[in-house]
Amino acid sequence: MKKTILTSTLIVLVSAAFAQKQPKMNTFQDLIIKPSAAQLPSNNDKTVGVTLWSDNFSNASNWVIDNSGQSGIDFGWNINSASNGWWSTAGITSTSGGGNAELVNGVPASANQALNVVYTMTTATPIDIAALGGTNQVSIMFQQFGARFNDLQQIQISTDGVNFTTVGDNLDKSVLSQSGGAAYPNPDTKMINLATILPANPAPIYIRFSWTTNYPGSATNPNVWITYGWYIDDVKLVTNATNDISVTGSSWGTAGLPYYQIPVTQVAPIDFEVKAFNGGVNTQSNVVYNINVNGGQFTGSSVPATILSLDTTTLTVSTPFTPLTTPGTYTVVNTITADSVDDITANNAISNVAFSVTNYLYARDNGTPAGSTSNGTDGFESGNLFDIWVDQQIKAINTRLLGGTSGTVVGTEIFSKLYSVDPTTGDFVFESESDPYLVTAADLNTALVMPLNTPVNMLANTTYLAVIGSYATGLKVANAGASEPQTSFFLDMLDNTWYYQTATPIVRLNFDPVIGVNEINGVISSSVYPNPATTELTIELTTQELENASLFLLDLSGKIVRNQTATVSGTSSTTMDISSLSAGVYVLKITTDKGSITKKVVKK
Repeated sequence: MKKTILTSTLIVLVSAAFAQKQPKMNTFQDLIIKPSAAQLPSNNDKTVGVTLWSDNFSNASNWVIDNSGQSGIDFGWNINSASNGWWSTAGITSTSGGGNAELVNGVPASANQALNVVYTMTTATPIDIAALGGTNQVSIMFQQFGARFNDLQQIQISTDGVNFTTVGDNLDKSVLSQSGGAAYPNPDTKMINLATILPANPAPIYIRFSWTTNYPGSATNPNVWITYGWYIDDVKLVTNATNDISVTGSSWGTAGLPYYQIPVTQVAPIDFEVKAFNGGVNTQSNVVYNINVNGGQFTGSSVPATILSLDTTTLTVSTPFTPLTTPGTYTVVNTITADSVDDITANNAISNVAFSVTNYLYARDNGTPAGSTSNGTDGFESGNLFDIWVDQQIKAINTRLLGGTSGTVVGTEIFSKLYSVDPTTGDFVFESESDPYLVTAADLNTALVMPLNTPVNMLANTTYLAVIGSYATGLKVANAGASEPQTSFFLDMLDNTWYYQTATPIVRLNFDPVIGVNEINGVISSSVYPNPATTELTIELTTQELENASLFLLDLSGKIVRNQTATVSGTSSTTMDISSLSAGVYVLKITTDKGSITKKVVKK
């Protein structure tokens, strides 16, 4: 069953305009300012049927371009055989002859991108599918190249040349930035099946390629109008394949939640399912979804299905897979089989799934950082749901903070929190949190362990929400992978409202039993005064037994600027001279054999 959280105080996010509640809106600093790497052509351009109409851009007058009032080769669509944009020197790799279309919007290094524009390129005359011998069983097919940043690249059709319907886009492509992502294959063949959109006897249609920003709510921000560019070539209308099963969605996980790292104590059965669409002309029989784990360690299949033309069926592997309760890695290979030979194998390929069973870590993210979650000038919390299947105590939450010029600001004060989920209302109920922690340079782009003040005995058959947050600005929680709606969440402190987010923040449960919670498991507590201080800090420590403590004062770069030791039994105090230090914020780290705690210190 899919995980769904419903509550009267929970707002479901449906707009992509809020960058802080969706995968991060990318800034100029995120760009990879270098020519695109040479790439091999993809091999998925197959003959799927009869080509009813085609255009290779040898005649620019076949298209009507609207560049939103902009002029010059650096703005809007242009049709020629050259690469005119700033990003790719070679342009699209295509072999049909003629020219190609290219979309450009200024040069980021010059900060001259046009704002509030919609660039369109539309066929000059309508294409009469019926007169060409076709029916609604047709697809648009074209080659493209480029990379996605904050772009909204759409493919649209119209019967009157005025009112256009979007039939496809490139939002399934990863964002290319310093954090990761990739350019499109060169060329990338895209196919859009129109059979479910057009009537049986379709009227003539116009085809349009449209570009604008994916963040219209931030239209005054120049960063949202940056583009690497978008190349189009060899546009066709082709009759649909005779046999064509395509996978339109896939999911895996336990109770609807996929875990890429599973502690041995929380191993549970994992379900696998896909949505299969029959985009071909013929009915497809004996369609089966198969999985193979670690080369035959486990195999499973769905119940065979018959799928009528233009119908979609959900295929679920009949027997869930349960990993061993020992650490190990698993790779799941997915395939679709049917009685008929599929004419287009590229659109029924399903990516392999890779995950691991660990000693202590429980992770929803896929481990490959890409982008981050932030909230502009407002505080926020961001994290993921976790289902608990066996009672277990937790002492810490792990995270990863984005580094780099557009990453987390060193000196930002952050915290971790754990909530349980009320099974009746779906509300998040506070359980525990960490002490505030001051981010140092050494904390960026690495695993950061955030101990909780009080351990929590997590209960079986209960769902929890683990988050990382900050009341201040400057926090950028790294993301890795995508989440189904209402399984990863974001608290906007400006309106004190929970939203869901579709990027998966790197926020993990850590069940390592040797982690010392803050205040070193109650054995040592501390206070620091005065704070702010001018010349000297007094550090008061309280212990239940004799302890040897190491005291480190670090600047925000992580450099140790003062260090000394203290022997503590009961309550005692020691002083630290800070008179020669520069004014600013520092971190005092107190360490014993049982763990460590940190305190924020301000030097006036």
